[in-house]
Amino acid sequence: MLETSKNPRAILVQLGLSDSEVELYLTLVERGALTPRELTTITKAKRPTVYYALRQLMDRGLVTKRGAQSSERFQAEPPEALITMVTLRQQELVTLAEQVNEIIPALKKNKIAHEGAPGVQYYEGKEAMKRAIMDTLYCRKEHIDSIAPADNFFWQIGQEFSAQYIKERVARHITTRNLWEEPLEPRILLQSYKGLSEVRIMPKEMLGNFKTTVFIYDKEVMYISSVAAGFVLVVKSQEHHDLMLAMYNALWAAGKSVTI
Repeated sequence: MLETSKNPRAILVQLGLSDSEVELYLTLVERGALTPRELTTITKAKRPTVYYALRQLMDRGLVTKRGAQSSERFQAEPPEALITMVTLRQQELVTLAEQVNEIIPALKKNKIAHEGAPGVQYYEGKEAMKRAIMDTLYCRKEHIDSIAPADNFFWQIGQEFSAQYIKERVARHITTRNLWEEPLEPRILLQSYKGLSEVRIMPKEMLGNFKTTVFIYDKEVMYISSVAAGFVLVVKSQEHHDLMLAMYNALWAAGKSVTI
């Protein structure tokens, strides 16, 4: 099969090809035009699987058929067809994004109509936790109060996610108050908070006594565990929000300011 520093199979799977499509496509690239019988023999796949995968590859523009039915042969298109496939997908995603933006107002209207009742949402696993955290970027009041231990989910998960989250938060002009155990290092990252956020160090009584990050926003309170614990808990309750905000304000008043 093809030799390359990259794994062509993995990349083709990311493009949406099934395992059987990948196997047939790479076989055709390597060996040239082949009949379905030859493909069946080479790949050891069942005949119906071969025909179905070939139809899918033709629909994707990666394979063409030539010859009459009794002598039909299939041939891979030039590899540049993969770029065409990616370009078309990008165009589809742009269109989909436009359609999503069109339906968001109606969805928000329906969501707000049911937001009065208290509730609890639970997310488990790193990817689910990331999605829940990114959802806070849509807070209606465009403000988040946070409490974070020095060793928190954002540091544990890696700088890439933290940087992406902060970048999006700044782009949306979301203001924050941040209570930390210690100043953020490297300090250059603090510059992304400048103009929109305030940072204070918590009273010494808090230091080293907890591992959960807390976000307070709108009518909700989000609890973000460590990566090891692996969960996010969101409490949607005006009463609970008001209680946590009152406690937060007391901690904020006792905190030490950090210059950004």
